[in-house]
Amino acid sequence: MRIWPIILIYFFFISCATYWKNRKNDLLDVVTVGAETPMYGAAVKIGPIPVGLLFLGGESEMGKKDLGRGYGVRGGSLGGYHSQQLVYTFLGGESFHSGDPIKDEKGNWMVDEKKIPLTENDRYNIKSFKMRYFVFFNDPVKDRKKRKKQTFQRELTQDLVRQTGKTEFLVYLPSEDKKPFGYPPGYLWNVEVVGGAYGGLRFGFNFGEAVDFLLGITTLDLYDDDVEGKVKPSFPGFPFPAASDTEKEANED
Repeated sequence: MRIWPIILIYFFFISCATYWKNRKNDLLDVVTVGAETPMYGAAVKIGPIPVGLLFLGGESEMGKKDLGRGYGVRGGSLGGYHSQQLVYTFLGGESFHSGDPIKDEKGNWMVDEKKIPLTENDRYNIKSFKMRYFVFFNDPVKDRKKRKKQTFQRELTQDLVRQTGKTEFLVYLPSEDKKPFGYPPGYLWNVEVVGGAYGGLRFGFNFGEAVDFLLGITTLDLYDDDVEGKVKPSFPGFPFPAASDTEKEANED
C-alpha cells in the first residue's frame, strides 16, 4: 500500500507540468513580435481585413512558394517560421506555419486539404493557416451546403452511437473541418502592424487568444488547442466517450 502515495505524487507533478506547458503556449498565442524577410511595404490588419501595400515572401522557382522567413513569437511558437503575405489596398492573402514541414519522397512539402503544410507538431498545425482576405464574406453556396450536410451526418452518427453503444457507426463520422475558411478561429481577433524594406517587423495582439489564456487558468480551453497531455481520439471528430465494455457486452447479448 505504500506505493500508492508515490504514484499519486508522480501523477500530481505530471499534471502540474502539463498544466503549465499549456498556459505557456496560450500566453505565446497572445502576442506577435517577429522579424521577417523579404518584405516590402507596410500594412495594418484587423482580423481578416487589411489596409496597405505589402509584399512578403516569393518563390525560389516557378510555382514553389517557399520564400518568406521570420523569427520571433508568432502563432504560439518561439523561433523560426514561414510567412508569406500580399496586401493590395484591402485585397490579397497570406499564409503562415511554424516548424519544418513534413516532406514526401520527392522532397516536396506534405499539405492538408487546404494546401497548408503539415508538421510533426500538432499545435503548430492548429495555428497554421493559408487564406485569401474577405473569403469569410465570399462563402459559396456549395461550400455552405457541404458543411451543413457534414454537420447533419456528424450529429446523426453521434446520436446512433449514444443510443446503441455500437462504435461501428463511427466509420460514417465525417472529420470536422477546424479551418473552413483556411484559418483557425482565433485569427479573427488578431490585430497586426507590419512593414519594412527587404527586411521588416511584425507586431500584433490577439484579443481572442488573450481571453483563451485567461479562461485557460481555470482549465477551460476556448480554442481546443491545449494539446499537452491530451489523448488523441481513435476517430476524427470523436467528441464523446466511447461505450464501456459492459455496455458493449449488453448490446451484443
